[in-house]
Amino acid sequence: MTIYTTSLAAQVSITTVFSVLVLVGVIGNTLSCLVIILNRSMRTPMNYLILNLALADIMVTLFIAPRFIFIHSFDHPRGLIGSIICKFFTGGNFSWMGGSASVFSLVAISVERYFAVVHPYKTRGKLTTKKLHYVILACWVVAIVFNLPLFFIINYNEKIDFCTEYWPEEWMAKAYSSSWLVLFGVIPIALMTALYVRVIRRLWIKPQDGPRVTQAAVLKSRKRVTKMVIMVSAVYAITWFPVLIIYMLNYYYKDQHYGNVTYVIAIVIVTFNSCVNPFVYAFCNGRFRSHLKKLFAFTCLKANQIRLEREKRDQTAMATTDSSNSQKRRQEFEMQI
Repeated sequence: MTIYTTSLAAQVSITTVFSVLVLVGVIGNTLSCLVIILNRSMRTPMNYLILNLALADIMVTLFIAPRFIFIHSFDHPRGLIGSIICKFFTGGNFSWMGGSASVFSLVAISVERYFAVVHPYKTRGKLTTKKLHYVILACWVVAIVFNLPLFFIINYNEKIDFCTEYWPEEWMAKAYSSSWLVLFGVIPIALMTALYVRVIRRLWIKPQDGPRVTQAAVLKSRKRVTKMVIMVSAVYAITWFPVLIIYMLNYYYKDQHYGNVTYVIAIVIVTFNSCVNPFVYAFCNGRFRSHLKKLFAFTCLKANQIRLEREKRDQTAMATTDSSNSQKRRQEFEMQI
């Protein structure tokens, strides 16, 4: 399978890079989920949005793997079976779906921050548990609906021995790829930028007067959380925007295609985005970092307990075996006498 390169060294490099990214992304985001789920103090609406973002990132990294890791390890099935596998496994459809859900999660986070900081007393904009359920549900419903066309147009291509998009009309491909750039690039980034500018202005430039808002602890907490989510949003913009442009150019300029080096690099950057978010959480959020350390300590403690119990069972079994062997030898000796 040589869709991306005919060089064995390059194939090994691509497989290695994506293997590391997938491993780091899955482990890091899983730990992020556990920190939020296992600690009652972390179960806030804001953190549940981060949990939703982490789940979307796990989906991105998991379904990147078949396209760039297993591609050099097996011969892709052909015909109808090959097309079905393309749609649900090797075509990357679920990665795009996870990416869609992640950007909607980021937009929801920016809206939550805006009302929490700029309009802290307005109950209308407060993210309640009921609203949170609707927001998370909407993230995934829109992501699924928008990505449904990919499950119909991605099929197995015998010429390149892999998955490609087959659009009935060229204008459909151009319209769909352009909508990706607008709906998941231009509009979300512009909206998040506008909201965070207002948030930054309120927190750092012109803080609002009032004892409840200007308390040092509250301001410090809001600034810390805001720094974290702005950094996550900035990483998304930097990593996803280029690949959305490349995806669109693929249908406007024929010299752009899935197999070129630029496309592979862009997908590496997108996967990196899903891997780096847990490190941003740990770097910017002291509470998250503290709970993560406790989780590691608990995991190490349980692993040590399991090891000690296994050693104890092995020693008991060995002692039982030695006793049985000793008794057997004694019986044999008595029979000889």
